[in-house]
Amino acid sequence: MDLKDILNDAPVHIKKEFIYRRHKKGSLIIHPHEKNNYLYILTTGKAEVYRQSYAGAMVSLYIYNSYSCFGEIEIFNEKIKTIGVIAKQNCETIAIHKTKVYEWIKIDFNFNYYIIKQLASKLTLSSDTAAQLSLLTVKDRTLLSIHNHYKIGDLDNLTKKILSREVCAPIRSLNRSISQLINEGLINYKDKKLSINSIEEIEKHLENFSLN
Repeated sequence: MDLKDILNDAPVHIKKEFIYRRHKKGSLIIHPHEKNNYLYILTTGKAEVYRQSYAGAMVSLYIYNSYSCFGEIEIFNEKIKTIGVIAKQNCETIAIHKTKVYEWIKIDFNFNYYIIKQLASKLTLSSDTAAQLSLLTVKDRTLLSIHNHYKIGDLDNLTKKILSREVCAPIRSLNRSISQLINEGLINYKDKKLSINSIEEIEKHLENFSLN
């Protein structure tokens, strides 16, 4: 069964707890670095999710279309903080509190099976992405991380210390990469703040090693 059929067949007392929301294009459906207690089911539109890979870099991992879900990883591990999920189009979602998700799993094999498949799929994709990242240079990993922080809207909060951890490189190597990117006219660094000169030029450059 697909997710739409599973939703339609959900127990009545579970459906009563559904929270219906609308999200404008470009808005954050889930804000990064927060605690999440909800499973989100996208029923209309398209969304994109960013997360930190096992290799340390911030990368865009998933594009969600209608009748797909996200947030399931956090509700099964309280130590994991959220990552940014952005509405690429006008979207509609159903939010379900984790207590109701657990209850639904207990009584509906099809829903339980769907959630397990989602978790397994994302684990595999994350591992593959980490392997691809290991083949990139420090400069390319730096640019990729800067780009994705820009996309999730927290570039102003990105420090060299955070960036060094994300790209798995010492500050000396990071500084060299930042200097190269500045010389190429892709970014600026002033008053301890990183900024992007042209998002179009950066995305054109990133096409050469797309991880999506």
